[in-house]
Amino acid sequence: MISKFRSFTNSKISWVIVALIAIPFVFWGMGDVFTRGNTNNVAKINNNTISITDFINHVNDSGLDENLIRENLDKNIFEDLLSELISQEIMNMEIENLNLNFTDKTLKERIINNKNFFDNKNNFSRTKYEKFLLENNISASQFEDRLKKNELQKVLFNYINGGLMIPKFLVNKKYANENKDVVLDYVGLDQNYKKKFTNDEINKYIKSNSDELKKDFIDFSYVKITPQNLIDMNEYNDEFFKIIDDIDNKILNNQNIRTIAKQYNLKIKFIQNYYPYDNKFNLVYSKKNNTEQINLVEKNDHYLLFEINKVENKLPDINSDEFKKQINLELTNRFKYEYNKKLLGDIQNKNLQYEDLKDFDSLKKIENIKVNSIRDNNKFSLNSIKLIYSLPEKSFILIDDDEKKIYLAFIKEIIYENKITDDDFKNYLIKSNSEIRDALYSSYDIFLSKKYKIKVFQSSIERLKNNFR
Repeated sequence: MISKFRSFTNSKISWVIVALIAIPFVFWGMGDVFTRGNTNNVAKINNNTISITDFINHVNDSGLDENLIRENLDKNIFEDLLSELISQEIMNMEIENLNLNFTDKTLKERIINNKNFFDNKNNFSRTKYEKFLLENNISASQFEDRLKKNELQKVLFNYINGGLMIPKFLVNKKYANENKDVVLDYVGLDQNYKKKFTNDEINKYIKSNSDELKKDFIDFSYVKITPQNLIDMNEYNDEFFKIIDDIDNKILNNQNIRTIAKQYNLKIKFIQNYYPYDNKFNLVYSKKNNTEQINLVEKNDHYLLFEINKVENKLPDINSDEFKKQINLELTNRFKYEYNKKLLGDIQNKNLQYEDLKDFDSLKKIENIKVNSIRDNNKFSLNSIKLIYSLPEKSFILIDDDEKKIYLAFIKEIIYENKITDDDFKNYLIKSNSEIRDALYSSYDIFLSKKYKIKVFQSSIERLKNNFR
């Protein structure tokens, strides 16, 4: 449900604008300033208060269904709505402090030049405008007020990044950095990881980690219900489903599986000391903590009636092949972690030389590859490629591929030969502009976090939540 709320709020024009800058600030400001008191207000920004009435109006204006809000009270939906309102208030305060203006004349021009309100002759139609207001259940003054606020917010953003011109050399530099050829020498590390451990090593690990290795084992009884064993037919008909409904009612009336099975002549099977190594009864195991121990669930071609009789938390049989396999895997992963951790330390401390690379392969064989761009993930994962492109020549690096195999690589050479085309220049100009704007917004966030002090009165929020419950 919360995803529906997020998709709704993300669709609103005002939220898109606000989210660009103010929301990150709000979360910084709210980190440790929740306080009590001020029962008529939900928040305070410097000396400006946001009243409970303001917040309720904002909730109503959000258009969110009351049931949706009620269902998500424990998922911080009120906090999200308050964050949005605080963000809007901060932006309004900034607009006022900067004396940014948007005249009624400009507002009128925005409306009469809106193609949504044009008639067949591409002229402004008052009728279409009125129809739009009626269909959206909004008055002209409300619509014009919202439009003016949105336009003023755009003016604020133009104030922050207006007139931004990216030098050509920065665009060329970004293109060159992302499209350079990177020559790598590398070796796979999989052969260096220990994968088999002796019984003594496994037993020692079990002894040292016995509490963490305990598992919940269950005893349960079950019946696989099909038309064949329930009504002696091969088709799912009304009679079959009528009995299924009856069984469901008996479960609600706390009848046990033995009583139900006896009434319909169903054969019960029993499983003891079960842990889902084989995944066969994963569904049953997933219900082990439910208060209702008897369940009826629909499967692809049958119904499964089962009752969990016992749950016991204990250490698995240490002689079990499945348990040994699990422990062996845990030891392998621990070995990999420690091995890679030490190797990363050697890389950071510059303890490795290029001549050492071949020592990581049993056959002293070094692979070579040329990566053509920051998007070239034919061999290594995209995250690894991005990391490679952030480092200089003669750097060692640990990288992986899409199958999570780990490699030690050495950046042997970086070659800048690619010439930028006119189309590429346009694309990279847009990307460069976007990155610099993001940097400006981040700087402005920091500025706002110092300029505005936010207090949220949690007791008021909790009281409002209780009213919704």
